[in-house]
Amino acid sequence: MANRVCHVEYEVTDLERAQHFFRTLFGWTFRTFGDMVVFGDGDDHVGGLTKSDSPRPGATPSIWFDVEDLDGVLAKAADLNAKVLAEKHPLPGIGYSAQIADPDGNPVGLVEFAK
Repeated sequence: MANRVCHVEYEVTDLERAQHFFRTLFGWTFRTFGDMVVFGDGDDHVGGLTKSDSPRPGATPSIWFDVEDLDGVLAKAADLNAKVLAEKHPLPGIGYSAQIADPDGNPVGLVEFAK
């Protein structure tokens, strides 16, 4: 299903501490994925933890949506005067992503999974 939440990403100052917190709280499992640690329930991916020296309250966690046509969604966003926060770029082994801001400046992550 397109346009559903597919990834929640937290910026954290300490990856080990954050993993301990969420593992203990929710029983999540973790695996390294590039410069991020992804989490979920068993093999089901829910989101990721990224290291940041200064997490940005209000910008983290970020929410990412699965879209069928990233270029089409970016064109619609441009028509709606959305600000581009991150241009379309490849996610090796996954597909492509980009990030825009809604009219209030809230980040909106977009992912087009490889077919």
